Amino acid sequence: MATCDNTLLVLQVDGEPIGNGWLRHGHLPEVTYGYSLVVDPEFRGRGHGRSAMAIGEQVTWDVGDRVVMFNVFGGNEAAMSLYTAVGYRVVEETRSCDLAAGVDG
Repeated sequence: MATCDNTLLVLQVDGEPIGNGWLRHGHLPEVTYGYSLVVDPEFRGRGHGRSAMAIGEQVTWDVGDRVVMFNVFGGNEAAMSLYTAVGYRVVEETRSCDLAAGVDG
């Protein structure tokens, strides 16, 4: 829990945990990297993800970083929609091919 340059968040509603987040500060100069942000499925769609993003951004400012970065895997439409809705932009994209299935497969 007390790992240097990391913030671990427990997201709560009415004192009950509903998710968590993990931020690594100084990942690059003045950059906090979000390793994870999870809102439990039964609590999604209620604005908790947006609130968690705002908290993460405030923590980032508080430690002196100026940028927050998150990785999101293809197919995670909920996360991509959240990040876009709160103003994040795509800075890098990676593609893969299942060679066992063939290029056209």
